[in-house]
Order: sequence, then C-alpha cells, then structure tokens
Amino acid sequence: MKDPKERLHKVCVIGATPAGIAATNKLGEMGIPVTLIDRDADLNDKLASDKWRMPSGVSLNYALRPGLLRILRNPRIKCVLPAIVESIKHTPQGFSIRYKKTASYVDPEKCTLCGRCADICPAIGPDGRNAVSYGGRHALPGRTVIDKRRTPLCQANCPLGVNVQGYMALTRAGKFSDALQLIRKDNVLPAICGRICTHPCEAACRRNELDQPLAIKDVKRFIADTAQNDPEKEEIAPKRSEHVAVVGSGPAGLAAAADLVRLGYRVTVFEREKMPGGLLRYGIGPYRLPRTVLDQEIAYLRDLGVEFLLGTEFDFSRELSQIGGDFAAIVVAAGLWTDRGLNVPGDDLEGIEGCISFLAEVNRGNLTSVSGKYAVIGDGNSAFEAARTLVRLGAETTVISWFPEELIPADASEVEDALHEGVSVKTGFKVDAFLGNGKMLRAIRCLPTIPGAPDAKGIPWPVPVEGAEPVELDFDHVIIAIGQMGKRSAFGAGASVITTESGLIQTDDKLRTPIGKIFAAGDAACGPTTVVSAMASGRNAAFSVHHYITGETPARDFLSRPAERDFSPITPDVPSLPRARMSVRQPASRKGFAVEVALGLTEAQVQAEASRCLQCGACSECLQCVEVCAAPRAISHADETSEHVEHAGVIIIADPTAAPGIKGEDILRAYSSKTVKPDAATMTMRGFASAAEAMLLLGESTPRMKGHGVSFPPPRPPAFLRIETRPFRLPLQRFSWLETRTGPVRFGSAGHLRRICRSHPFRLHSRGFGLYPQNDSRKGSHASGARILRVLPARFHLQRLHRPEDQAQEPPFSRDRHQQGNG
Repeated sequence: MKDPKERLHKVCVIGATPAGIAATNKLGEMGIPVTLIDRDADLNDKLASDKWRMPSGVSLNYALRPGLLRILRNPRIKCVLPAIVESIKHTPQGFSIRYKKTASYVDPEKCTLCGRCADICPAIGPDGRNAVSYGGRHALPGRTVIDKRRTPLCQANCPLGVNVQGYMALTRAGKFSDALQLIRKDNVLPAICGRICTHPCEAACRRNELDQPLAIKDVKRFIADTAQNDPEKEEIAPKRSEHVAVVGSGPAGLAAAADLVRLGYRVTVFEREKMPGGLLRYGIGPYRLPRTVLDQEIAYLRDLGVEFLLGTEFDFSRELSQIGGDFAAIVVAAGLWTDRGLNVPGDDLEGIEGCISFLAEVNRGNLTSVSGKYAVIGDGNSAFEAARTLVRLGAETTVISWFPEELIPADASEVEDALHEGVSVKTGFKVDAFLGNGKMLRAIRCLPTIPGAPDAKGIPWPVPVEGAEPVELDFDHVIIAIGQMGKRSAFGAGASVITTESGLIQTDDKLRTPIGKIFAAGDAACGPTTVVSAMASGRNAAFSVHHYITGETPARDFLSRPAERDFSPITPDVPSLPRARMSVRQPASRKGFAVEVALGLTEAQVQAEASRCLQCGACSECLQCVEVCAAPRAISHADETSEHVEHAGVIIIADPTAAPGIKGEDILRAYSSKTVKPDAATMTMRGFASAAEAMLLLGESTPRMKGHGVSFPPPRPPAFLRIETRPFRLPLQRFSWLETRTGPVRFGSAGHLRRICRSHPFRLHSRGFGLYPQNDSRKGSHASGARILRVLPARFHLQRLHRPEDQAQEPPFSRDRHQQGNG
C-alpha cells in the first residue's frame, strides 16, 4: 500500500457464507471486535442451502451449529441481519461501510419463537406462503421475520388509504368481523362506499396485468352487509372538554365527525334537512343506495357518540359575533347544491332544470311521476343517475354526451345499467342552444363533435366538427348534469368573509379558513368531487382541528412499509381466474324506485374473489399477529429501514454479490472465482486464511477507540521497540514444543501456552483447536527473564517485542531441534 493506514482495531465481514462465518468465528475467539453484515435474516436458513452441503450429506447449518451459536453469544461480534451494504470507502483508519438495516418488525430479544404469528397470518401469496417467516427453534438469531413490500397500489390509489390487501386476506380466511373493523379504521361508511364508490383502487390493481382487477367494491359491500357492527371495538381517546361543530351531514361531514369523536371531542352535526346524509340521501336514488343502509351507517355514528341537530341551519353570524363562541372549532362540510349552467342561448326557458335540484325534489318525495321526452345533458355518474331516475318516474329519456361512447367518463356499469333500463344515449353532440315556443322549451340545437388534443391529464376534450351542420333534437324537458358550483350566499351572510368569488370556501393546505377556528372540507372547499375524496377531505379537516386545539399531530398510523422494496413479480405460474360477477335484478323488475338493483355477491364468490388477491405488499398489516403476540410484544409494525455507517480497520468480503465494487490492496476477499464450484471446506479454509491476513493488517493497530475521550490517536511505540507478528500452525497432536533461551519447552494446550508466555514479552491472539492439556513438570523451571526465541509451527499469531540489545544474544535456529519437537 502506498499510504499505510492507522487502522482501527476492528474487522467488518460482509457475507455470511462459510468463509464469512469461519473468519468471524476465528476473529471473535481472538478477541477482535467484528461486525458481520448479511442480507439474509436467518443464518440457519442461509447455510442450509444445498450448494454448501457437506460431502457426508449433512447440511452446513447443522455442521456449524456450535460455531453459529458462538458467534451470536460472543459480545465482541455484532451481527447486522438483514442489511444491504450501500457503499465502501477507504479512510485513514481503514474503511467506512454504509449500509441499510432492513426492518424485520420482530424484536429478537422478546421473540419466544412460539410460531403463533406464523400460524395466524392470513396473507397468503400466490406461492402459498404467508408473510411471516418462521424458522422454528433453529432460527438464528431466534426470531421470526415479517416480509413487507412497498404500499400496495390499491391502497395508495384510494383517497382514504383503506387497507384493501388486509381485508382481502381476512376475508379469504373467513374473518368478516375483523375485516369490517379494519375497513372502518379508515372508511367509516363501508356499506355506502360498497355501493356507490367510484373504486379508483380497482383501476390500480396489479391483477389488471393478468386478467381483470379484483371486485374490491363488491367484496367491501358483502363484508359491510354481513359482519356485525360493533362500535365498542373502536379505539376512542379519553373524553375532552372541547366542543366541535360540523356543518353538513354529507360524506365529508360524517367522516370528520367520526374522527373527531375518536379523538375524544364532543361533536355536534348541524343539518338543515329533516334527515341526515346530505347528497347521499338527496342526490342518490334508493335503487342504488337503500335508505335502510344509509340509516344503519348513521346509527353506527350515533353509537360512537356523534350528535345530530336536524332541520337546523348553523348561525355563522352568531358564532362569529361572540368572543370565543360556543365551539372550539367549526368544520364546514355543507357540500355544493347549486347546479352549473350551460350558458347558451335559451337556457332560461321553462322546462330546463339542474340535476341536483331535480334529484333532491325526487328524493324528498315531492316529485313522484313525470311524462314526456326528457334529455339529460352530461356524461358523468350524476347524468346517468338522473336518467335512470327519470325512467322510473315514467319519462322517455335520452342522455346527450359530447364524448364518443368509448370515452364517456361515467362508470361502465352505470352506463350498462342505464341502457338495460331503457335509457337512450346520443354521443358526439355538443349543445349549442335551446329552442322554444315562447317561454317553453321545444328542441335542442347540437353540433357534432370529435375528440380534441389531450390536455395535461390526457383527456381529449371534444371540439365541434368544422363546417358541420347543427342538428335539432326535439325534447319537452332538459336536465343539465354538468356539475355543481359554489354560491356565496349558501353559508349565510356571516360566512361571506371566508368564501371566494366562485362560491367556494377559501382554505390553506391544512383546510383552515382565514377565520382561525373555522375549517372547511368536501365539495364546499375543494369543488365537486367523489364521495371517497370528500370523506378524505373531512378526515384531513378533523386532524387539522385536533392540531389547532392541542398543537399535536395525531398519529394516523403506526405502520411502516419499506418504500425501496418492490413487489414480487407476477410469474407465469400464477393462474388466470375469472372475476366474480354480481347478480342484478332483471330490467323488467326494476320499475320500483326503492328496489335495489344490485343483489351483492355470495359468500362463496367473495372468498373466491379474495383468493385472487396477489397480496402485493406481502404483509397485509391486518395486525392479527400483534394480537396473538400481546404478552411478549415482540412485533412492531412501526419499524423502519435505517441507514448506518460502520468503521473498521479491516474488511473481509466473503460474498461478492453483497458488496459494491471497491479496489485496494488491503481488501481481503474470501471467495473464489465464478468458474469454481463453491465447496464448504474450501470456503472455510479461505475464511481462516482471511482471518490470518486480517491479523497481519491489524498488527500495528490499537484496541483503543480513536476519537473517544481524546482528540488524537494514541502514540506509536518508541523507536527502540519494534512489534513483530509471526503466523504459525499448531498441528492437531497431543502436545507441541516451543524453544526458549533455556531450552525446549513442551506444552499441550493453548491455555498452557498462554501461561508459559505470561512471563515473556509475547501477546497471544488465538486459542487454537481442541488440544488436551498435558502436565509439564518443567513448566515452572523457567526464570521470569527467560525469553522465547521461536515457536514451532502452530495456528497462532504471536506478537513479540523486539529489543535491539537482544539480537546479539539470540542463538541461531536449530532445524534438528525443530524436527525433534514436531516428532
């Protein structure tokens, strides 16, 4: 080496191969601090590989069992399992090794290896194995290991972050109550979302790469309808004195109220309608969302502790005029009840109505029948909701969309159901004007359209065909279903200070309004959105309220997933399975407005569908293992992958695939070339040889820690004192000889040799192999000043302090005596 290093008295071994194990064991026995790093979590399982099987047929993990135990029990040996070495760099003191310690989620100091976590784990992948690796009593170190991957795409794509994989695993195991409890943790309205959710999770499902996505929404509906609701299982914080008001009982308001109650607050929901539910009740027909289901979900919230004041408008003026007010915080989640117009000529004719106002009148019971030809302008779910409602009320209905049929943004199931029920769909038309006879609507003038250039989100918004002639379509009534907008007067005069010109409530990124204690959520703050997105907004507002009142950020989750660990690939062995299809009523029997069309899945269908789940994240985080490990509390799903730096004077690379590339003359490589078949005995000898080389490199090191207590390393030995390190081999025999100035001395064990050397200027670094002690009648005859000249070949490293004045007194080495000693 060009520049000698002042090495730390420490060795790092990378790779728990037979060579790495041999080197670690030998160095540890010699009192050298060693760090062993390997990417596998279980030494016993790693060394059980057939490629390292002994010639006798015994697997290496059994042959080396005592040595493995010594490694784990040696306080000078630190095992970092599992870990991935990121980089190795040269330093003046040796090497700097940066590695990532992969979380195993199990504390080996607490794990009793009972195996109950492995038995109860329901997360079974396509290969038939679950996420808990249990090596039994032979596991080294003694613990189970939980396999986790990055967040599953279904969960990441859900605005509420519902653990889809978790309740799929529980459903497959038949634990429907546990599955429902897991869903309610993030989604307090599972029966509602199981019917009307737009299910963005299914669009992200990796099963799309193989056949069809999981029927996630349908499985959720079955769980919510089948399992028994038990509010007592909810984790509710101790009661607090603060009182929080929630304005509006739509999805955002209900989600916010539920989380605030869980955080310990007293919550009152103000609803101006006679029944709670908001647009869930007054914007969606009972043929899609039965009122009994909606009432059951709201009853669950009442059991949690949410109070409802119905038929009551919240008085913003009174609350804002009082100092402090009656409430510690207010969450406005009133939704958007104003329909957006087309702003085309004739839009003020009689017979033209907005979608929300029409559906609200129907669901309040004020409109029970209609007649004539109706056109519904729009192509979202609301447009097809209005069309299906009109058909049930007796109208001849046509939906007019400016998109082509394959680009209609409404759910395909909604479009299919509407067509089965008698709704006509005209695509590729944009409304240009409304034509009338006096004040009454007579017809609609439309322009043909084609898809335009895609925008930033990839949506090809249609544009009129140049030069195309307009088309007139005769209709008696029109329902405009192109969305909702805000209205400044909707929240009362006192709330005008917090609304924008567009009628939405202005908020910051924490959903807080310019008035400190008022927060907003849902459509009122974010504009028209889906039910699950509104619920996610309500949850965020609840957590912001808690932070505003207490200054604390609530721990929404104590779970952790390694972002750097990708999913297992979908192998060709995974079979293609058909998606479960829900039964529906025949179109002829759908006449009733309150008759639910979709009938749900059967239990057999649900369990078969849950078995299609690929369990992408390995561990499903259903927390069943935590419950069975309640006594030792060895499992912690909050563990995270951590990055560490290890400093060592010498590095031994026993597994080239586990270490990044690095060059240097002092890199000890205890492995053979790729062309040589690995042999356990040969690799073990390579490990011993690497340990010997490490001792040579550490010959001038100091066992003291540099930089601890002093700002400089300890001084070198004086110039007149030179340290000489001699390697030699001890044959496996009953005794051996060493030569001193007073004559040859016989010794029979490492301990015997150590006692002999105590009176001589030597330091012994190894205890050798299993020698039997022999009594030596002459061992006490050596004067304390006697000096050892040479030692016969043995597996030891001795450091001898050389003094210049001894050189002249040292007699020449006698080969005859050396041979006699070996005899």
